Amino acid sequence: MDFKISASILNANFLNLQKDIDEVIDVIDEIHFDIMDGRFVENISYGPQVLSSLRKRYKETVFDTHLMIDNPGKYWKNFQKAGSDIIVFHYEATPHSYIILKKIKESGLKSGISVTPGTDISILKPLKNYLDRLLIMTVEPGFGGQKYIPEMLKKVEKARKIFGNKIDIEVDGGIKNSNIKDFKDAGANVFVIGSYIFKADNKKQNVMNLRKLI
Repeated sequence: MDFKISASILNANFLNLQKDIDEVIDVIDEIHFDIMDGRFVENISYGPQVLSSLRKRYKETVFDTHLMIDNPGKYWKNFQKAGSDIIVFHYEATPHSYIILKKIKESGLKSGISVTPGTDISILKPLKNYLDRLLIMTVEPGFGGQKYIPEMLKKVEKARKIFGNKIDIEVDGGIKNSNIKDFKDAGANVFVIGSYIFKADNKKQNVMNLRKLI
């Protein structure tokens, strides 16, 4: 199983976004984009223009796009056009998860679904054959820099038992050096890291520290 670091730019310095990304681009696997609409979650982040601008510079990097928005079926194509490789949307945001997953896969992108801490992942079993990735929120979605919810370790374990090794299990929220190995041991293989990377004085070294733990 491949273990991947997905760097969340939500915690980067947007005045120096290119500089922040350039510092770590050689040691990360993906750039993680948190798309928030102020409706599904309270916060508002940025839109597809940020992705399309960065795609011009980071042509080979995997773009992991996490839609924390209402009506993802209406908007996911905007992020496909902007350069996304993976589209993940929230199960709680739509009654049409199956249709959206199917369309994303048919477009040639990898498809994923995310669940908030209060959602039981057993409800996703019927979607098993349409998932490339399951993103488990380890904090309540909407804001970066939160502390992770310890009970989510059990949720990751349950997910790996249900879905086996055929899909990526991604964890997002409060992941850092003190807990990344716990989530790895529970079954996660993709780790969204924001503050621990982009709030650090030596961003690249912090990524290397994480790699030693997975």
